[in-house]
Order: sequence, then structure tokens, then C-alpha cells
Amino acid sequence: MVGTTLLDIRRHVDGLAAPEGPYAVVCGRTGCEPSPVSGLRFGERDTAAEAADAATEYRATLRQYDPQVPFYEPLVHDVANGPNGVATAADADTRLRYLSFCHDVAGATLEAFSEVGLREVESAAMETYLTLAEVVADRDDFCLTMLWSLTSELAARTDRAEQVPVVEVAAASLRCADGRASLRPEEGIRAAIESLETVGFVGSGTVTPAADGDGWTVTLGDYALAERTGRLPTLPLSIAIARRLPETTFRFASATPLGDRRWQLTVETGGQPGGLASVDATDDERLYEPGSEY
Repeated sequence: MVGTTLLDIRRHVDGLAAPEGPYAVVCGRTGCEPSPVSGLRFGERDTAAEAADAATEYRATLRQYDPQVPFYEPLVHDVANGPNGVATAADADTRLRYLSFCHDVAGATLEAFSEVGLREVESAAMETYLTLAEVVADRDDFCLTMLWSLTSELAARTDRAEQVPVVEVAAASLRCADGRASLRPEEGIRAAIESLETVGFVGSGTVTPAADGDGWTVTLGDYALAERTGRLPTLPLSIAIARRLPETTFRFASATPLGDRRWQLTVETGGQPGGLASVDATDDERLYEPGSEY
């Protein structure tokens, strides 16, 4: 054991990494670089092997809560002469992409709770998850239930100022290659929505300039966390955008249900961040129209 929490293991792995190192940790079966070693390089084969063991421990820790956490076979891979088979979860099958995304975001959020000292929120979220998991019929829904529990308790128990560092820490730990300050806001938002489509968390998404010229209108179809409760959980969206726009403040200004499992969000940049965990729905009568599905 290198630590007792996901954050302990992440810190241990980060301490082993060498940015220009010739070794990566790759699943021998899928070719993916699993979290928490995704994107990291190591200077020595023995160090990479230690990181591989830590990755196994990290995923075993998550698996205590959700037995559907994907199994990987982390092996040391020499990437000095090119990637040669190194892939990401986006290259895997649809189910694996979806499960990997949910578990990576859940793990990063739990790490962030520990990092910023929100132990009460962390405990409440896990209690909520364990209660709900007892009635979940489809085992593949455990990961979504975990994400919902984390998002719901963060929204209920914290204010905007406390939510900002959670999103920042979680986004940083996921190390997106597109997280460059040179990305324009629309590019970052569009890349975030496209990534959610790729992993199956969103069925379809569009990003267009808002009619009043203030921000962007994001339309989501078949969003996995869509509720019929008058609010839209937004934490996975927030983390996806923050990964790509690490130096840009943003907020979800409004959320409107459109019917047929579709939502419309207004995203604005600059000013005070907001709506990072959830947004109350406007014009929510459509949530309760006959035949409307959410």
C-alpha cells in the first residue's frame, strides 16, 4: 500500500513521473493508459513498474464501491521510439469508454474533495451512493449513480466558492492534452462536448453563439445525468470544460429542458464562475409534459 486514499495514490504516482521519460504504463490487453497513470511518463523501467502497481491499487480502491470499474493489465511500455500501440479509453469499445469516463471523473472528484478538505461532502456522497446502489438493477448504472451522488451532495452542501477548487483540482488530475491556454473559449467548450459524445455520456451535442451574443448555447441530447427534478447536474460538464480551458472562468447561466431527452444550456465566460455542480431549470413545465422523457 502506498496510501489509504485515491489522493494518496495519485500523489505517489505523480512523484514517480518524469515528463521526458521513455516509459509509460499501458494496459496490455486494450492498449489504454489507465487513470491515474494516463499521460504520465517515467524515467526508469523500475519506476514505471512501481507506478503500474499503484495504478492497480487505485482501481482496486474504486472497485470497493463499484465492482464494474474496468479491469486493466498495467504493463511498462517503452515509448521512446513512438507510441507503438499506446491508446486512450476513447479508442476502446463503447461500454468501456462510458465506464472509464464515469469512473475517472468520480475518482478525480473524490481526490478533489480530499484535496480541498470537503470530507463531510465526501462522506455524505458515499453514504448516498451506497444507499442508492442497493436498489440499482443494472450493474452498469453503479458508475452513474456514484457520479450523481457526488454531484448532488456537492451542489447541496457547498456554495460557489467551494465548488470552484473542486472542479479545478479534478480537471487538473485528469490531464487532458487539449488543456491549453491557447484554446479559444468556443474551441474548448466544443472540444468538451465532443469528448462527452465520444464516451457516450451525451448522445448528441451542439455549440452555437448565444442569440444575444453573450456566451454560447449548448444543446445536449440524451445527457446521462439529466433529471426530471427541475435541475440539471453539471459537474461532469464543468470538469470536461475546465480540462480544456484551465485558465478561463465560466459559468452555466441557465438550463432549459426542451423535451425528448434534450436540454439547452447557456455557457458564459469571464466574471464569476457559477452553476458548476447543478443549474435550476428555467421553463421547467416541459419536464412534466405527457410523453416527455428524461
